[in-house]
Amino acid sequence: MTDFAQARLDMFESGLFGQGNAFWRWIATDEARPYLATFAADRAPPRDSEFFALDFTAEDLLDSDHLAELAQQIEATHG
Repeated sequence: MTDFAQARLDMFESGLFGQGNAFWRWIATDEARPYLATFAADRAPPRDSEFFALDFTAEDLLDSDHLAELAQQIEATHG
């Protein structure tokens, strides 16, 4: 399974982005790409000399308050 395929499954199973058909419709949009990339990078194992596989230059897309609002927006828009 590719990193992005696993990340999509992990995103769905986490429930942070909502669940159900709205999630699957949203994840196929361009709007979801930065979240998918950030989620995949956040869960990637460290490379070489890195202690953590984090992109500190990325916007904090995984903030819990932001994700709660996003889940509601996904359901409203794609539900």
